[in-house]
Amino acid sequence: MKTQDFISKIAPFAVADMMCSKVLASITIAQGILESDSGSSAPSCNLFGIKGKGAAHETKEFVNGQWITIVDGFRCYDTWEGSVNDHSTFLIENGRYTLAGFFIACNNLDYIGAAHALQAAGYATDPNYAAQLINIIQQNGLSKYDKEVVSNLQAIKDLQDKVAKLEAAAQALVKTTPPDWFIKEFGSDEVASLLKDATGDVDFWRNFAVMIRFFNAQKA
Repeated sequence: MKTQDFISKIAPFAVADMMCSKVLASITIAQGILESDSGSSAPSCNLFGIKGKGAAHETKEFVNGQWITIVDGFRCYDTWEGSVNDHSTFLIENGRYTLAGFFIACNNLDYIGAAHALQAAGYATDPNYAAQLINIIQQNGLSKYDKEVVSNLQAIKDLQDKVAKLEAAAQALVKTTPPDWFIKEFGSDEVASLLKDATGDVDFWRNFAVMIRFFNAQKA
């Protein structure tokens, strides 16, 4: 699979995961590219080379200044999305990544610091691991996905603030007393029914009166 095709497929998973886990989407995508050769080498949908009880596969390790081939067990997943989610869980649950400053770097949108933290915490034995991740991120402009998450989170916060203001305005309106002219024209029963779900702005009573007059005129 071509790298750009792989990015297009995995980016939505990485972005959605970052919104919950705070693991930089750029780092997730870059590790997926590096560890699985852009999805071409991902047995059992394991995109990140996370070891564990599962299928046994050959892998290369950098030991005592040279590369050697070993056979080890690797975690298995049903989908790439599951692999992305477990990748973040793995980083969160293994305290050595927090101690290495990985999540501090993520909170600062510092993919360079995050890459070096991964290497310092021993994610891979390759002495050039951090440099390779940084190069992949920069060559493919992957930091834009981190910014996308920040933008999404801000949009959600802005929407929540607007909803809170609307709810406060609605509650304030429900507590107001309708004008005498409204009660005289439409009666207290109409007012009681209205107050059950009143919403609107400062002209609510006048606007609602116009609506009722219109419908009454249609009935006549």
